[in-house]
Amino acid sequence: MAPGTLAPVTQQIGPGFDCSKAVRPLALLICADADLSRVDLLYNQAYWALLQQLDPSARKGLRQEEEAFIDAVQDQCGMPRSGGLTPQVRQARDCVRGAYEGQRNRWLSRLSGPAYEEATRPAERHLALQRDLEALGFLSAATQIDGAYADETRNAIIAWQTERGHAATGLLGELDAREVEREATGRAETKLAPPPKALGPRDEVPLTASGNVFRVPVRVNDAITLSFVLDSGAADVQISADVALTLARVGTISEEDFIGSQIYVLPDGSQMNGDQFRLHEMRLGNHVAHNVVASIGPVKGDLLLGQTFLSRFGIWAIDNTRRVLILGSPQ
Repeated sequence: MAPGTLAPVTQQIGPGFDCSKAVRPLALLICADADLSRVDLLYNQAYWALLQQLDPSARKGLRQEEEAFIDAVQDQCGMPRSGGLTPQVRQARDCVRGAYEGQRNRWLSRLSGPAYEEATRPAERHLALQRDLEALGFLSAATQIDGAYADETRNAIIAWQTERGHAATGLLGELDAREVEREATGRAETKLAPPPKALGPRDEVPLTASGNVFRVPVRVNDAITLSFVLDSGAADVQISADVALTLARVGTISEEDFIGSQIYVLPDGSQMNGDQFRLHEMRLGNHVAHNVVASIGPVKGDLLLGQTFLSRFGIWAIDNTRRVLILGSPQ
């Protein structure tokens, strides 16, 4: 993560198993260490993706391979097979971490296409996608949201893919993941959006010229009004890292709002990796958009009003003569 960006980690992520059932020292160590818990979840994500990618006839071999790996880690790191979380067990932490990261990388090297896209997705976004599948009614509310896509989550993915007419692979590649996120966002807006006001066919918002761009005031999360550059070429709404930190400090964005990261192509052809999250509310003039996908840009960078906001409206246009932004009714 680049210096100055918001680190959306406030609680333990992982592991990929139920810690309430942990009895072996290896499992107890992983559950007791936040860093090892995340490493274990990433390891499990690669394992479950590879298991789903393989033909059913080859899955038994992978399960045996995984069992052999766990035995080898305990031998390699000098861990007992029973007992509690002793100082000896804790000393094996770095050895365990290295072994799990190495095995994850070996499994990733065997993945391709949607399986690879799924397994390399940030852990936080895995959790968010499971919540999205639950919100859409494909995953039971009784299912543990743990980021590890075991049988229940695979069945939910297959059910969603089948209903949408997609190939029922059970793997959540990037195209499918984005569609799930869009559907869940749309449903959340339907539930959370306040009754619409009688606005008429369109709304006009004054623009301020700043050099060769137009700026417009936007109220964000009902907490702060900011001046955004109107940029129809930007895929997302973008806020600077210092503004993101401010919103986090006042409690209007949290870890649960983050949905992963995305590579953006800048106007000069260079690329930038940016964290993505959802803004609960953006108010422009008389219009309010809920759960808008946004990204974090450089510290002190311009705030951009991009397509994740503008595309919410059936019609939008700029009247250069009168310097106003014209917004039609939200879609």
